[in-house]
Amino acid sequence: METNEKVLNPEESLQIIESMIQRTKGNLHDSSFYFLLWGWVVLIGIVGQIIIERYTDCTKPYLIWLIIFPAVIANIIYGVRHGKKTCVSTHLDSLNLMIWIAFLVSYSIVLIFMKKFDYNIVPIIFLLAGNATFLTGIVIKFKPLILGGIVFWLGVICLFLIPADYVVFISPIVIIFGYLVPGYVEILF
Repeated sequence: METNEKVLNPEESLQIIESMIQRTKGNLHDSSFYFLLWGWVVLIGIVGQIIIERYTDCTKPYLIWLIIFPAVIANIIYGVRHGKKTCVSTHLDSLNLMIWIAFLVSYSIVLIFMKKFDYNIVPIIFLLAGNATFLTGIVIKFKPLILGGIVFWLGVICLFLIPADYVVFISPIVIIFGYLVPGYVEILF
């Protein structure tokens, strides 16, 4: 029995792998939309809640987080439109999608059971976001996302070590350098 499979030498194999990574980077170039969308939504939520808590008499400052619902709709619309435009989907694209699905499932579980965590879920969410951001950076070999993931992890450590009065300054910094800076750098490169 004869096979028509071509045996690749190591150089050809490396070229194929590199072309997959480049194609995935191209597909994920548009993912900067997601980092920027969620970076801005979370930053607005964090800063907005801080301002409402400190400078108003509002008894439910957490309601600012309702901005998540229009963001989810925008995310879905963009994802559907972008999905139709993507001609080639690689194994690395699928892997990256699974990373973010795992993040979303884990995030949802944390939200559902946040009372069990005494509502102190920001460190957990930052840990999950750090994992997903870091792994996405590894998959597409994009250092700003790798560094963004590390920023999230360092933010978690700071949330546990810094006095409570200063914690409000940590979250915006983490979002800016964990999501927004990599998102804007991704647009430029």
